[in-house]
Amino acid sequence: MQRFSRDVTVILNQITYQTEGSDVIAGRVDTGVFLAIPAEAKEILDLLAQGMTIGQVSDLYQQKYGEIPDLEDFLVLLETKGLISVAGEKPREATAAPKRQQMKYHFSNFPQPMARLLFGKVALLVYGLMILAAVAEIIINPSLMPSVSSLYFPSDRALTWGLVAAATYLSLFLHELGHLIAARVHGINSRLGIGHRLWFLVAETDLTGLWSIPRNQRYVPFLAGMIWDSVMCAALIGMLAAQLHGTLVLSPLLLRFLRALFFTLVMRLAWQFFLYIRTDIYYVIANALKCRNLLGDTEVFLRNQTSRVFPAVRKVNQDGIPKYELTIIKVYSIIWIVGRIYAFILLFTVTLPVALHYARDLRDVFIAGYSSSPSNFIDSFVLSMCFFIPLSIGAALWIQDLIRRGRTLSWLSQ
Repeated sequence: MQRFSRDVTVILNQITYQTEGSDVIAGRVDTGVFLAIPAEAKEILDLLAQGMTIGQVSDLYQQKYGEIPDLEDFLVLLETKGLISVAGEKPREATAAPKRQQMKYHFSNFPQPMARLLFGKVALLVYGLMILAAVAEIIINPSLMPSVSSLYFPSDRALTWGLVAAATYLSLFLHELGHLIAARVHGINSRLGIGHRLWFLVAETDLTGLWSIPRNQRYVPFLAGMIWDSVMCAALIGMLAAQLHGTLVLSPLLLRFLRALFFTLVMRLAWQFFLYIRTDIYYVIANALKCRNLLGDTEVFLRNQTSRVFPAVRKVNQDGIPKYELTIIKVYSIIWIVGRIYAFILLFTVTLPVALHYARDLRDVFIAGYSSSPSNFIDSFVLSMCFFIPLSIGAALWIQDLIRRGRTLSWLSQ
C-alpha cells in the first residue's frame, strides 16, 4: 500500500536549508540529521510546506519539468530521517539514526550573549593581538620555545607528570569547549565525546549542526579550539618571558611544569596540520573546497582503485560527485596515502619502541614492588597512567574500527 497517496499532506519538522553547490543541504539542527538533495527536491518541499497535497505537488512538478516525480521513495526517506511527518498522524520515530535521535547535547543552555562575547569580533581581535605579541617575543627570545627536553623531569617526576597530565586534559577540554561555544554563537548545539584518529585517543566535538549555517560562518567554530590553544600558548609565553626578564620569579618545579605544558600545546597545534585525518584544519580546508565528505569520499575512491586489483572488493559508484570535487579527491588521495605511510613509520620507529622501552622499565619496577623504592614506584605508576592508558584505549578503538570496516567490506563483496 502506498503510504503517501495523492490526497496526503505532510508537515515539515523544523527543516533548515543551505545551498551547497548544485545541491541543497536539508536537515534538522535539533537532531543533527542532514541530507544533500537536488534543488528540484527543495522546490517540492517548499510546495509541501504551503499545505499542498502530494497530488497537487506532483501535478505542478509535472507541468514545470514534464515528468512525474517519484515522491513516494523520497518522502519515505525523509520520514525515516525524521524530517517530515504525515499531517494528522503522530510523528514516527526516525529509524535511520536512532542514536542521534536520542542524543543529548552538552552545554545547550550556554547563553548566546556570552558565546558572542567570547568569539565575537572584539574577542577575536584581542586574541589575535595576544598571539602576535607572543610570536614577536619568541622571535626576540628563541630560547622560550619548548623542545622535547621540556618533558624530561630530573626530580619530582610523579608530581610534575601528574600536574602536566591534569593540565593537558583540562586544556583539551577547553579546546573542545571552544568549538562548542563558537557554535553556540549561531544557536547550534553540540556534543562532546571521545574518539580516535588512527590509534590516537582524542576528544572531539560533534559540529554536525554547522550544516545549517552558511559556509563562511563555519570557520570560527572549526578554528575555535586552535584559537584557544594559541591564546593559552601566548599566556604561557608571557609568563616565561616575564621570568626570563626578571619581572616574575618562578620556582624550578613551576618552570618545568609551564614549559612542559607549553610543549604539549604546541604539539597539539602541530597535530591539527596532519591533513590525512579529520583535524580542525582538515575541516577548514574541506569547507573551503566545498567538499562535503572529503575523507570519506577519498577512502571510497581508493577502495575503487583497489577493486581493480582485487575483484572481490565491490566498486562503489561515485558518478554523483561533481568533477571539480573528484579532482580534489584524487589529489587528496595522495596526501592520504603519504600521511598513512608517515603515521605507520612513526608508529614502528618511535611510538612502539618508546612504549616497549618504558614497558620493560616499568615491568622491572613493578616486579621489585613499592617497598624496594617508593619514589620510583610512584613515578612509574604515574607514567603508566599518563602514557599507556590513553595509548591502549586509542589502539583498542582503532582496532575495533578496523574490524567493523573489514566486516563492511566483506558484506560489500558478497
